Amino acid sequence: MRTFSAILLLLSSLPAAAQLSQNTPELIRVNPHVYCATGYALGNVIFVLTDRSIVVVDTTEGQAPAQAAFHDFRKISALPVSYIVYTHFHGDHVNGAKVFAGPDTKVIAQKNHIEEMRKYRLMMGYNRKLNQVQWAASVPREERGATLGVDLLHPPESGYIPPQVAFDEEYKFTEGGVRFELYHTQGETVDHLMVWLPDFETLLPGDLFYWSFPMLASPGKPDRPVLEWAASLDRMRQLHPAYLVGSHSRPLAGREAIDQALGNYARAIRYVHDQTVKRINDGEPLYQIRQEVRLPPDLASQPYLQPAYGTVEWAVNGVFRQYTGWYDFDPAHLNGGGPAPLERALAEAAGGTDAILQACAQGGSRRPTATGAGTRGSGRQQCRRASPARGTAGAPRRAEHQRRGAQHLSRSRRGRAALGVTGVMAPHGLSSAIVMVVRQSS
Repeated sequence: MRTFSAILLLLSSLPAAAQLSQNTPELIRVNPHVYCATGYALGNVIFVLTDRSIVVVDTTEGQAPAQAAFHDFRKISALPVSYIVYTHFHGDHVNGAKVFAGPDTKVIAQKNHIEEMRKYRLMMGYNRKLNQVQWAASVPREERGATLGVDLLHPPESGYIPPQVAFDEEYKFTEGGVRFELYHTQGETVDHLMVWLPDFETLLPGDLFYWSFPMLASPGKPDRPVLEWAASLDRMRQLHPAYLVGSHSRPLAGREAIDQALGNYARAIRYVHDQTVKRINDGEPLYQIRQEVRLPPDLASQPYLQPAYGTVEWAVNGVFRQYTGWYDFDPAHLNGGGPAPLERALAEAAGGTDAILQACAQGGSRRPTATGAGTRGSGRQQCRRASPARGTAGAPRRAEHQRRGAQHLSRSRRGRAALGVTGVMAPHGLSSAIVMVVRQSS
């Protein structure tokens, strides 16, 4: 177990992704009553030690990592667990609960938790697929960034326990001489709560603060209450915590540093929201808003606002969708059909399937970079990444290109990651024509 002061010295020097989720398990002693188990899984487990029991806040995404964290904490205390608190319904916070629960343990959540779990289970098939894509389940574990502590391709039995106590706006109790104050604080989800320990000046913000620009709009997931997230951070600042122990990343200490971090987090959220809304009202299209909205330099330079998980561009997407719906004022998209006719026309205009694949093989295409200048020699690599086809009949040339593309992907860490995280990537230079070739050849 490493001391908290030593951890703080290392924190600011770590890359943003490493600060969001680390691979090495550690049980961090925040103060004599609060311990944070981090690195056992994507989500942390927070143990609060009272005179007669343990209160567990969040339980990780699986029973195996939860058991590993609990095993290490048992070296600190053998007291029973009296309460388990879910900060929100996401799986990396609730699926290890059975490991900690005894016959008298009570589980606490905000009352919207039950409805959010119902909706999640309603879309279980979709959510299972989405989680596999988001967390790169098909990519070797050592080649991923932040990842889950369970195998999503072979998911283990869930350790989730439904809450016995569900509250509306606040819930307070005393256990073993320690006061617990739970408050409904929306942001990551509508059922989100924070835990305030006034006796230890310690705040548990759940997923409302972690070491990355916040995921205000997660691709493929429901809208999140953006302005409510900022308001929740304002509320946290009013408590003037001396310790901030989130459900991801490492803890922070020091009132001034914590207040500044929470304030900057809230300001960044409001800035992106307000700039997006202004540009919507000015008539700018979504792609232009994404290109133009950037954090002010004093916010963009903060290590906890780097795009390790959420990004400004995705946040713009989410705010745009919340206020405008799905129609983008392009009549072709109002009652649009499938993409095949347009892609077929593009391919024919480019000389046909064989001509496009030949151009890729020769590496003569140019694609724009982030600066718009373009780079030579990248068309072949992009085409190969975009064409992991399953084989064809009567098209030996396409089949050979597909075989070579598959070999390239099997050797390319970056290629495997691209497929694992985002599926088939659309190339920038040859646009939809290449994607159409892949579809026709598949």
